[in-house]
Formats: sequence, C-alpha cells, structure tokens
Amino acid sequence: MTMIFVALMAVSLAFIVWYLVKDIRIGNSARRALSDYYGSRSGERDQTRQEEIGYAVARKMPLSLDAWEAHLRWAQRGGFYLGQSLGFVFFQCLVFAGTGAGLLIVNPAPVSLLVPVMAFAYPLVRVRAKGNTVRKKVVRTLPEAASLIAAELAAGSPPELALSRAATLPGPLSALLRDAMEDARQSGRALFSRKPLKGSLVETMRISGIPALHAFASQLDMVSSKGVAGAELMSEIARALGQEYRARLLSDVEKLDSRLTLTVTFFFFLPFVAILLYAALAPVLQIFTS
Repeated sequence: MTMIFVALMAVSLAFIVWYLVKDIRIGNSARRALSDYYGSRSGERDQTRQEEIGYAVARKMPLSLDAWEAHLRWAQRGGFYLGQSLGFVFFQCLVFAGTGAGLLIVNPAPVSLLVPVMAFAYPLVRVRAKGNTVRKKVVRTLPEAASLIAAELAAGSPPELALSRAATLPGPLSALLRDAMEDARQSGRALFSRKPLKGSLVETMRISGIPALHAFASQLDMVSSKGVAGAELMSEIARALGQEYRARLLSDVEKLDSRLTLTVTFFFFLPFVAILLYAALAPVLQIFTS
C-alpha cells in the first residue's frame, strides 16, 4: 500500500513539473520560428504536447467533446480562457487530479479518494459555469442591441450598417455579430436570408445553440426584407424584447426568496438543530456506552 501511495505522489509531482515547463519546446530554433510564422499567418498552430495528452484523455472519457467545446467557446466570448484549447483544459484536469492524489500520502483514508476525482472535475465545472454565465449575459443584452438597431433604422441607416453599429457594443453578443459579418465577407454569402438561401447571421445564431438568438436573427431577416417599414417593425421587436426581459427579471426576483430560504435552511438551521440534538443526546449515549 505504501508503494502505491509513493507512486501516486511521484505521478503528481511529474505532472506538476510538466505543467510548469509547458511553454518549453525542444527543437531547431529556425524550424520553430518558421512553424510559428506560418501558423500565425494561417490562423492555425500546432498542438502542444500538453494539448495532445489532454485530447487523448478526453476521447477516452464518456463525455461529449462537442458540448464541452461549445462551453469553452462561450467562455472565450466572454473573455475567459483566451488562447486555451479543450485539450489544455483536460490537461489541467490531470494536473489537478495528480496534485489531489498527493493528499493520500498525508491522509490515506477512503474519503480522500474523492479528492482527486473532485480536483479532476474542477476545471471542467469552471468552464461550464463561465460558458453559462456568458450565455445568460448574451440574452440579457438582446434588448439593448435591438434598441440600437431600431434607432439606426429609424435614422435611415440600411440594415447592414445598423447591425455593424450594434456589433460595436461591449459584450459577447457583439462578438457573435462580428463573427456573422466576417463569415459573410469570407464566404460571399448574404448577411441576411434571401429565400431559398439562409443568411450568415441566422446560421451563426443557429450554431450558437441558444433559441433566443436564433429567433432574434430570424426577426432581423424579416426586418431587412420589409424595406422602409422595417424600422417600425424593429421598434416593436425591441419593445417586446424589453418587456420580456423585465418580466423574466421580476420572475427571478420572486424565485430569489425561495432560494434564500433553502440556503438558510441547509446551511444554518439544520446544522444548528443537529448541534442541539447532539448536546441533548450526548449524556444519554454516554450512559448506554458505559
């Protein structure tokens, strides 16, 4: 058993060392410089050894890599995990798990086996939490973007210009709008849908996986096809989105009371009752045990 613990500790230390030297690449300096140059020109780069290990581990796990790639993309739209790949996130999971396994040396209790498992899951939980946070932020900014587009259309701007102005707003929604416009420029596809062809905007929003964004893009397609009447239609859409957001906000406030009640019950009331019961029953238990 002692040998197993020593081996686990050695593995954890090896992972820590590997993590600390992750930026060191061995090879010909000229060849590495050319690889970095052409990789930056093409928008691609070679996977690091850490990413290769992470992807190898991820493929062997019963997880949907597409779903976790989506979580990571959404987190990156919010400014988190920039420059990191899913393979590197899984490599962090290995590092955390190896470090957590070192606890078995200090405390070889069976409950300590949960520490490496929880440490492995921690980076993944953070990625999903950040992705969900950015998703909610995008939905919250829809009324603001719709109001700006409606104001631009009312001032006589074409739909494409109004959308480009909305893409300058701070937040992850503007990043999605810029992606749609960039896709339209590179692929030559129209930004807005024209039957029977789907526009770049509605396709980008559909791929995002958020029904509210897909519906918003479909509404913008309709506005762009209305011509002069599109400004009035866009104003109605912005008004409806604002009302929907306020109704959802009021609903969240009403649910907050029940959530606070549950929190107080589990973290304060139940432990307090348990302490009182233990203080009352401890003398009785001592009588029976003696």
